[in-house]
Amino acid sequence: MAITLELPPEIEANLAAQARAQGLELDVYLKSLLEQQAATEYSGPSLGLEQFEAELDRLAQDSENLPYLPADVLRRESFYQDHD
Repeated sequence: MAITLELPPEIEANLAAQARAQGLELDVYLKSLLEQQAATEYSGPSLGLEQFEAELDRLAQDSENLPYLPADVLRRESFYQDHD
């Protein structure tokens, strides 16, 4: 398959410099980048802002019923009080 990309000159120059640094021609370097990306597992679409906020609201449900913990119980010393 042949694909033509139109890149801004600064991006093309950056990619060309990266290819030269690895001793590769630009097309070979770009092909390797695409192969690496295609080999990674697709995790699906990310959440939109509304979905993210809805998920945060769901996680926060009933949080007002959590017991109060004074700040000093979360200090390092309180975790290791029975150790020297």
